Amino acid sequence: MEPSSSEKNLYRKDTSSGSNGHSTLYLVLLVAAVCFAFAAFIIAIVSLTKQNVTSSPSVVNVGGSGGGLTSSADYDDDKVWLIHTGHGGTNSEYISEETGRVEGFNPDIMNAVCRIANKNCALVFDVYTNCWDNNAGETARGGVGMMAGWFDACGAWRVKPERQRTFAFSDEFSRGPYQGFVTLPGNPKDFNWKDITGKTIGFLDGFSADEHCLAKTEGTIVGAVLQDENIKHCIDFDECYDLLVAETIDAMFFTASKFRGRTEVELVSDELNFCGVGGFGMMTRFDGKLIDWWNPAQAKLLASKEYHEICQDVKITHGHMPGFAPEDFCFGL
Repeated sequence: MEPSSSEKNLYRKDTSSGSNGHSTLYLVLLVAAVCFAFAAFIIAIVSLTKQNVTSSPSVVNVGGSGGGLTSSADYDDDKVWLIHTGHGGTNSEYISEETGRVEGFNPDIMNAVCRIANKNCALVFDVYTNCWDNNAGETARGGVGMMAGWFDACGAWRVKPERQRTFAFSDEFSRGPYQGFVTLPGNPKDFNWKDITGKTIGFLDGFSADEHCLAKTEGTIVGAVLQDENIKHCIDFDECYDLLVAETIDAMFFTASKFRGRTEVELVSDELNFCGVGGFGMMTRFDGKLIDWWNPAQAKLLASKEYHEICQDVKITHGHMPGFAPEDFCFGL
């Protein structure tokens, strides 16, 4: 006997219902399997990341040899303190052709203080203007790197009232330099530094010897307050030197550390000291914490034999670079 029409319809419904049920079950199982696999992948990545952070901290230029550190557990906190450093082309700080690293008196001091404080520090190379910026005709101001928190501190900056409006400073670890006007050897254009009316002067961008500092000599130097068109900012010594050779500028106004020991230029003025209220220290944001541990560790360094060894290294390890003699900027020499 064949099933009735109603029985056929019921059979079709039951068969269809069973097929849909199996499909739904397969879909649920597939989704669950994918989610499980994804979760396992994420757990593996996190585990690997934690392992890398613990066993191989990203450390740059810490310690006298720039290496030898094994675990972040060696430090008294888990933070990597990021300290800006630049390439000034002098024995204070320069990029070594042999190692490719930033070396010099300032990095030596910073590495020593970090070691004494038992802190995990990384010296981060960047342009100086990301710490302190100054454009012709504008008020000098904090660089974007410091303002945005890229660094915990900028290393070895001179204390100036303009900077103290924006940043905090550690205790000083070296004396401040003098400033002066330099020209090509022999002063071929007979530049008169006591009257610079209408003269065009070159400055290193971001440095303490800027047009605002020069303006403080008004009364001592005639025409010291320059017009915007007579202010030329350079990113480094070489750029300003090229402008001097091309007679685009009449002279450079630099801190002594940038021209001492260089034969391609000559100091044609007295040694001037209008550009700071102190020596060099670490420059940080007001909300930074670096100074809390830096000053006590730095005090230990300055009272030790190691500080004097670092100072003498200016002549020994870094003596091939132009710049100051140790007695010019080290305390106690």
